[in-house]
Amino acid sequence: MMHACQRVGDVMVNAMPRTAKLDELRCWVLLALISSGILSCAGNATAQNASNDNLARCRIMTDDAARLRCFEEVTKPATNAVPQTPPATSTPATWRLVRTPNPGGGKDAVSIMKTADTTKSDLDLAGLMVRCGETGLETLVVLVTPLPPRAHPSVTASTGSQSSNFTATVVPPGAELLLPKEATALTTGPWTTAAELSLEMKSDDEQVKGTIPLAGLGASLTLLAANCRQR
Repeated sequence: MMHACQRVGDVMVNAMPRTAKLDELRCWVLLALISSGILSCAGNATAQNASNDNLARCRIMTDDAARLRCFEEVTKPATNAVPQTPPATSTPATWRLVRTPNPGGGKDAVSIMKTADTTKSDLDLAGLMVRCGETGLETLVVLVTPLPPRAHPSVTASTGSQSSNFTATVVPPGAELLLPKEATALTTGPWTTAAELSLEMKSDDEQVKGTIPLAGLGASLTLLAANCRQR
């Protein structure tokens, strides 16, 4: 039997209309939900229904900027959240800095995130995340459909003629794939000067491909490092 957390994550993801996954703002919702811990066992049915109602209200907004602000408000943690440090710009294409308080009183969860280019990516690729880890920065690929916890997906990352292969670790409830330290060395090095990153994930019969724009990565990493020290 699947774990409770996995069931919650699957229900929320499968509830998404397939055509809606093409909307970049929906990807931001998924990334924010994962980062803020909403895809966990902590919520109850009433809270989930209220969240779904609010998301539906946001989706019908015709103004892109207003819709994005609405999504950010809906996915903001309900506890006494630390204000999010504003990114360099307010456009949807910007790397987003997300700080989520630890309800247990430990260090905050801090990360930067970038959605996939929906015109060059499969529907199941949500984006790329770089977060503060216990011993340094960590790089993760974020999917729309979770993988089984025991899967060991292979990830090929390419920038131009440079290509690297990694074995990723599935982070429960399954939508985040943690890449090894070698990938983070590329994230903080060569990838900061590349225009885009091509990704290909394979796991059993699953295969997901896509492209992540990398513009602004260097400056966003500097901002992330400063926030990691302030956790």
